[in-house]
Amino acid sequence: MFSRKQIEFLAAFLVNGAVLIGQPGRADDAKPAADKKTVNDKVKEIAGTSEFLRSVPKHFATLKNVDRTQLRVTLLIEGEKLPKVWPLVPDAEIKRAGWWARLDQLPINDRVWVWFETDRHQQPRAVSMICDELSEQEIHGGGVVLENCSGNELTLKPSVGKNRTIHADKSEVFRDLAKSKLEDLKKGEKLYVQTTGESARLILDAEAFANRKADQKAALRKIWTDKGLPGTVVFLHRFSGEMDFMLDHEAMRWGRSLKPGDAVRLQTPVPIAAAVKQVSPWRERTELRLVVAAADLGDLTPGQRLALHMTPPPAEVDRAVLPPDLDRPRAKAERIEWFLASVYCPCGVNGDTCTGDFYTLASCNPNACGMPQHMRQVIAGKIDKGLTDRQIFEEILKEQGPDLLRQHLRP
Repeated sequence: MFSRKQIEFLAAFLVNGAVLIGQPGRADDAKPAADKKTVNDKVKEIAGTSEFLRSVPKHFATLKNVDRTQLRVTLLIEGEKLPKVWPLVPDAEIKRAGWWARLDQLPINDRVWVWFETDRHQQPRAVSMICDELSEQEIHGGGVVLENCSGNELTLKPSVGKNRTIHADKSEVFRDLAKSKLEDLKKGEKLYVQTTGESARLILDAEAFANRKADQKAALRKIWTDKGLPGTVVFLHRFSGEMDFMLDHEAMRWGRSLKPGDAVRLQTPVPIAAAVKQVSPWRERTELRLVVAAADLGDLTPGQRLALHMTPPPAEVDRAVLPPDLDRPRAKAERIEWFLASVYCPCGVNGDTCTGDFYTLASCNPNACGMPQHMRQVIAGKIDKGLTDRQIFEEILKEQGPDLLRQHLRP
């Protein structure tokens, strides 16, 4: 056991001695310069400057089968001769009509756009994102251009790739809410087109696409209400009754509308009641610190996929332009990171390259792109001027444009 005087000496050393270490003229000044690299320098040595999306294999394919129970899809990738069964990563992004979806909402035999997760040798091993053509066309800038219409054949100019000629004799055509005809299509106009094989199944103008997206939002709202929000158990403190739960990207708005003290429920064979202690954005995800009965933690394991049930927020939360957790009390550094986790990258880098175009600016590699640090400085300056979150959002939206608040890629 230490004596009281020894304890007092140790405490004084930890407080005062730690301050002395590293001051000019001390022995540690003789360390080589290599030991004084910045955090970013050290990170760069290991991670490099590559952007995640640059190396992600992305392919169009025909969806041949769906196994929702096993979370698998059968795909015939364009350019290949045989279909192949692919697993989906547990938190794969699935999109339909420009909004998040469930696997069984994607029609069989439709053309889809697929991203693949790879191993360390860059070999595809699982699907990380799958969406219909309507979603891909919105992500790349809002539809395809009708280059030519000859009888029942349409030539389309996509934002990415070569022109494509398809048959349209069996297609449904919509303008806003009304059905239309092929002959009413105008050369040069932008359309949203879903194909099956080499034939158009659905042709929409911008208003009709917006209606489909609104329908999909309503469908997901019902799914979230009835079946909960998807997420992952990331940490359990078995003896304190606390746990961390990470909500998927699609749950950004609902998850960030939660406040400390709100009651939620984890969907297990015997549902687990919980109270929200803390809500924190983490890149495009939302981390919840939950308080539960300590005994209930025995049914959970880190990495476990679960649905989280909550009281649905008002419909205005889904319709609002700005985040629902606007202007909550936060320290300056926390506010800056909250902004980066709430916006998508506004830079002009072309190609399916910029991680922050699809996963929020907080996910960008600062060694590959100057935009994250630039936006941190911009937001810090506006905070120093005393602006509220709402005022800052209004200013940066004017400066950067509407892509700031939606997933997008530049062709």
